[in-house]
Amino acid sequence: MKKKVALPLLLIVLVGVIASHISFKAADHSYLMVVDGIEIDILGKIQNQWLSHTQNCKGVTEPKESEATFQAIHKAIQAYSPPQSQSAQIAGIWTLGTWSLAEVEFETLLPAFVTLQMTDSEQQIVPRGIWSGHTKPWLAAPLIRTYLKTQVPEIPSQLIRCFDPRSKSFN
Repeated sequence: MKKKVALPLLLIVLVGVIASHISFKAADHSYLMVVDGIEIDILGKIQNQWLSHTQNCKGVTEPKESEATFQAIHKAIQAYSPPQSQSAQIAGIWTLGTWSLAEVEFETLLPAFVTLQMTDSEQQIVPRGIWSGHTKPWLAAPLIRTYLKTQVPEIPSQLIRCFDPRSKSFN
């Protein structure tokens, strides 16, 4: 077979094979790549990679369980919607200025990310800044970051960009 015929034919066969295994699906707020029936959040992977090279977490702290800030946030979450919220277990807390973001697991509730703001020397939950549920097939961090940025635009973007889910529910 001549090169003039073989190369275009090879290209057509290659495109056909790829098209039979890979497709894109619009879902919720974005697109998923589907490879042989398995949904993959390619845009989320790209966002995570970009963020890992560009994030600046200077000023963002992670209070330890023994610190007063940690305890105040934990108590605020436990008191938010009793009795289910009383089983709150903190997987991670990130703070910047008067703002905090807590990753929480519960016995009977879905895992959550809770936005809090310090007002009048008290930790207050920002009701519109609560993400609760599972994220599959989406990658957790990009999906939750997008949601929180939309719901609470006044939260510092540096804080949003610096959390990384730790709970098994999100990984």
